[in-house]
Amino acid sequence: MKFRMIWLGPIEEPSGAAPVQEERPVSENLPHSRYGRQGAGLVRCEQGKNQHRRVTTLTNFTAQIVTDIVFDNGIESRREFGMEAEVAGQRVRFVVPAAEFSRMNWVLGYLGPRAIIYPGQHQHARAAIQSLSGRIRQERIFTHVGWKKEVHAWVYLQAGGAITPSGIQTECQVRLPGPLRHYEVPVPANPAESMSAVHASLGLLAVAPERVSLPLLAAVYRAPFGGADFSMFLAGRSGIFKTALAALCQQHFGARMDANGLPASFSSTGNALEELVFAAKDALLVVDDFVPTGGIDDRALHGVAERLFRAAGNHQGRGRMNGQGTLLASRPPRALLLGTGEQVPRGDSLRGRLIIVEVHPGDVDRDLLCEGQRSGWEGKFTAAMGAYLMWMAPRYDQLQNRLRERTDELRRVRYAASSRVHARVPTALAGLQSAFEIWLEFAVEVGAITNKKKEQLEERCEKALDELARLQVGYHRASEPELRFVYLLKQALWHGEAHLADRRGDAPARAEKWGWQKAPNRPWAPRGARIGWVSGRDLFLEPDASYEVAQQMAGTERLLITAQTLRHRLGQLGLLASVDAGRQMLLVRRTFEGAARKVLHFRTDDFLR
Repeated sequence: MKFRMIWLGPIEEPSGAAPVQEERPVSENLPHSRYGRQGAGLVRCEQGKNQHRRVTTLTNFTAQIVTDIVFDNGIESRREFGMEAEVAGQRVRFVVPAAEFSRMNWVLGYLGPRAIIYPGQHQHARAAIQSLSGRIRQERIFTHVGWKKEVHAWVYLQAGGAITPSGIQTECQVRLPGPLRHYEVPVPANPAESMSAVHASLGLLAVAPERVSLPLLAAVYRAPFGGADFSMFLAGRSGIFKTALAALCQQHFGARMDANGLPASFSSTGNALEELVFAAKDALLVVDDFVPTGGIDDRALHGVAERLFRAAGNHQGRGRMNGQGTLLASRPPRALLLGTGEQVPRGDSLRGRLIIVEVHPGDVDRDLLCEGQRSGWEGKFTAAMGAYLMWMAPRYDQLQNRLRERTDELRRVRYAASSRVHARVPTALAGLQSAFEIWLEFAVEVGAITNKKKEQLEERCEKALDELARLQVGYHRASEPELRFVYLLKQALWHGEAHLADRRGDAPARAEKWGWQKAPNRPWAPRGARIGWVSGRDLFLEPDASYEVAQQMAGTERLLITAQTLRHRLGQLGLLASVDAGRQMLLVRRTFEGAARKVLHFRTDDFLR
């Protein structure tokens, strides 16, 4: 290989470049400290021979640290320096992480190619900047929402500052991750505004049946207590306003987080969700749109849900190492999660960490939903939460003790009989009821409700949570195929994947409950496959069709049991209303649509609960 040399002429120093070293007499106007500024750059001064100082030019720019910023996430802190620099006559301001500052690799990135640190002078340049920075302003910025103990009182951090017993302390700086930037909770200006806000929040109970709305509202006011070892999950098919319902709950922590501005979704990575659920401390965090499609991405989607909800239930974050091999502090979930989806994440153990709220077609009152959305946009829900947090602040320790004691009491006395659900469920339900009772006490104190109204709402809460406890059986005992079979068929009817007819094959009474749909000015139309018939309080399933639909609804988690074995287990569990004892058969003979058929006989109550 041949090389060709090209003469470019003599190389000239850049205009204004200073020599690296020069000798100057002591008497000259040079800094008496080790480092100083000279001209447009930084220099290092050393005592030389013959009473001369040797001046070494370090940089052709000047820089100083203006602010020392500590970012506090409630578990660990990290440091950044606010910098001011001047290069080639231009002044620049920027922020440098402390670890990056010490390596001096930030110079080109922030100051550009005209900024020079002369060879071998990087650490002297760093020392010069530090020693010449003068007085540095100290700042502490919190990167999470939720409670923090000050010297004499608890305060609640949110994007607008810290909520104290007397209002908002704006001097407290809070800088949240981008998706959480709208977690801003103002406080009411006067008692009348507090009362109006509480009334608006209570109005959400009418938007949907109380088996749906009351657990959701209880979760909203359970969230500020932190420490929840369960999550909420709002399930239902597309188009029934489950995301809109979840948004009304989320707007208690920020008016701008409506259905189009929710902070998180299952399309995010597991790492991203882990950061958000860590930063949203003592608050509600909606994670929207869990929708498996049956494709190759479903495994990853279920993996994200598994990681998120299991970590929340166990209060455990993933262990991490830094680049130097040092174990970092874990970041456990600190928010109360509210997930939404068309399906419930699979796994009996995982579902045991969820309180599942099912939304059926027609459950949501559209007019009242619109009214609730207006209240959310107007900031009434955040005002209700702001008033509540102000009320909680001086009582924080006392209320935490009360919540703990009341939860334990309700778990033992009221929910101990819920033996057919996962062992975690009674504690979760007791926690929701305890938090709702405390919030009702606040509502009485601000004059929003009377003591009599409080007692009525407590009774309604008990009734709604009792119904919710019964409904958990279909989810939390999913390992029992016979119960799961009934649950899957209920899902098929609710989601329009199957229907039941009357004895003649027409729409039955309460057709909307049995998989039929009615458009304006049109007759009832069946949806999905016909799996049986309903007559009064009796329900009859065609065995093969119902088994096939259940398997289709199960998806990848198919029923690992034959149709014949399933029928025997249904009989053993007492779910069959009658059998053909004379023939010793589980199938009974009935006439439907003019033909004799062999069917499984159930009670309608088992499919309506």
